[in-house]
Amino acid sequence: MEKRKDASVPEGEEPKSNVEIVKEVLKTEVKQSTFLGNVGLHSSRYNSGKATAAMVAHVRDLEHKLERSELQTEVMQEEMATIKMKAEESKAEHGKELELLCKKSQE
Repeated sequence: MEKRKDASVPEGEEPKSNVEIVKEVLKTEVKQSTFLGNVGLHSSRYNSGKATAAMVAHVRDLEHKLERSELQTEVMQEEMATIKMKAEESKAEHGKELELLCKKSQE
């Protein structure tokens, strides 16, 4: 790693950052890590096509559920607005009726 860091940089190029150098070394010089396999997980590069297809299907299913949920939310908001409007109309009618009853009782 230090050799790569100390290597001369071609003219017109920027020197590589420490992160890039470590990344290169890990890709080329370090054997495959067995940690993920030991804990029961596998690296994403070893995923089978079936697992990927299942993941895509799951994502699509979640997207459809989200879409339906958003539509239900819109419908509920429209219903709520209608109920509020009816409640206001009813309140106004009750207010008018109350005024009429007050006038009649005063007469």
